[in-house]
Amino acid sequence: MYLFFLVLEFFLNRILNRFWIFVPATPVTHALFVGIQWVGFVSMLTLYVYSFLLLGHWGRRALPLTAAALILTAMDLASYVGIYIKLLWLLPLFSSLFFRDKLNLAFGVYYAAREVVGLALGGSGFYTWLFDLAWALLPLLGGFTIRKWAVLTAAAALAVVAASPYYMGMVLIFGLGLTVPLLFPLAVFTALSSKSRYSLFPLLVGPQVQLSVHYLVLAVGMGYVVRGELKR
Repeated sequence: MYLFFLVLEFFLNRILNRFWIFVPATPVTHALFVGIQWVGFVSMLTLYVYSFLLLGHWGRRALPLTAAALILTAMDLASYVGIYIKLLWLLPLFSSLFFRDKLNLAFGVYYAAREVVGLALGGSGFYTWLFDLAWALLPLLGGFTIRKWAVLTAAAALAVVAASPYYMGMVLIFGLGLTVPLLFPLAVFTALSSKSRYSLFPLLVGPQVQLSVHYLVLAVGMGYVVRGELKR
């Protein structure tokens, strides 16, 4: 169910929500747009609650990670009252101390490095395409096996991007922070071909985190996979 809410938030809150600006405005399309926004927003809030429920369910072993998640999330939310100390981007890397998986560590380092470079340079600038490429290729570190459905899904993603590079480019940059649209089919292929189920979480988050809750999802997602809860 955890992954289900991430998929729902991905399609409604970050893909359809962005795509809808290109749909002609009518009473019907407006009503659909409001519905998409609300369901996407509720899905995002559900991810917050579900993440902490899972951390609590994992008990004492996850207590340091739970404490870090609570503190860093509170610090992040404090920006709404004018206190700007945003360190939530450290949480996925911190989680790799508890769920020792090569792919989890690689993505933890990736997202932390992207944030550090962005803070140091005021944005990743020239290095943006390198980060996008790294994000698309990192799932290979989890092991690799070619699956028919991965090839078919990647081919469908390529067809959609190729059919409308401009519109899909806009959707992907605002929905995923992906600046090179043609890397999306590659990312879909590598994530679905990876032997690590964790690869689905960075794929749905994107190369550049759009919402603070996604750092929490990246941190909790590895535990969700290694504890076998993804199969339930």
